[in-house]
Amino acid sequence: MNASQRFDDHIRKVPFSDLDLHDPFFASLRDAYPGFDDWFGKKATNGEETWVSRDRDSGNLQAMLYLKIEDDLDESAQPPLQGRRMKIGTFKVDYDHHTSLGKRLLAIALREFAESRCPYVYVTMFDADNTEGLRGLLEQYGFSRFGDKGSEQVWAKNRPSSTGISPYREFPFISPQRDHAHLLAIIPKYHERMFGDIRLQSEAHIPVQDEVPTNTIEKIYLSGAYNAARLRVGDRVVIYRTSDRAGMARYRSVVSEICTVAEVRNLNSFEDKEEFFRFIKGRSVFTPEELEEFWTKKRYPYVISLLFNFPLRKRPTRQDLLDHNVLAGNNRLTCLPLNTQQFTTILDLGDADEGYVVD
Repeated sequence: MNASQRFDDHIRKVPFSDLDLHDPFFASLRDAYPGFDDWFGKKATNGEETWVSRDRDSGNLQAMLYLKIEDDLDESAQPPLQGRRMKIGTFKVDYDHHTSLGKRLLAIALREFAESRCPYVYVTMFDADNTEGLRGLLEQYGFSRFGDKGSEQVWAKNRPSSTGISPYREFPFISPQRDHAHLLAIIPKYHERMFGDIRLQSEAHIPVQDEVPTNTIEKIYLSGAYNAARLRVGDRVVIYRTSDRAGMARYRSVVSEICTVAEVRNLNSFEDKEEFFRFIKGRSVFTPEELEEFWTKKRYPYVISLLFNFPLRKRPTRQDLLDHNVLAGNNRLTCLPLNTQQFTTILDLGDADEGYVVD
């Protein structure tokens, strides 16, 4: 996760001691939690870190995510919290911020949860109007009511023992031995927009934008590949960023991310253009002009909704895939089915963290 901080990203992991406790952002937390200032001071003294997002223009804090590993017995919760676990200690996005920033922070939290190997992750929150949206988001991604801790509710998500339940509820875990997988080719300009928070070396000069297509976990892509019609909900999709033409394609085309199919529709399934635009609103990487053209010409009829599970730590090139028999020299890469061996080879070449894998 920290790899993203090599780039110009408005979300960064910083020491508590670098933050101004008197920033207006903390006012609501101070009001809701007596002793917040003491808690904050201890975190700063202990050298702990937290994720924060700052507005690029004003420099003001606009979001915070604090994660912690615990292993004690907490009998102040009913039922008690016990065993090794991850706590989402603070999760706040400015109420008036509307760029799906909370979804990107949730993805950060759940990826750290997967990599931690903890059996479960939990969060406490008040049952209030201003937490209703967060509760809905957590429930969608597999959290459920666990109990109570004082006047707060405890919501928890377990590490799944298997997959195939729901792409959302099992996010970000995968099961390579049982999953159906495809390699999906995406050209550089769309890859940059879809996965703007995970920069390839060739994209390192581009600042990470605080905008919906980058922040949202759901990514919608349109494809004209024949095999795209065979994608089913729950299938894994390995993203293949095609060459940026800055060198030989076999070294400039790379595998970069693992996603999961959440839905596939044909353009002809929409009653009209307005329904199509409503369906993709806030999740598409395409400009309105591009979408108008796609709707009119129907060249890319398959509308694929993907969940972005996790990035690979290494980016295997086309040459790597050829050398390890994942690809044949005559493969035309648009949407290519992968067998189990090919999928696991890509995960190995990409140095995928084993914490994401359940079997």
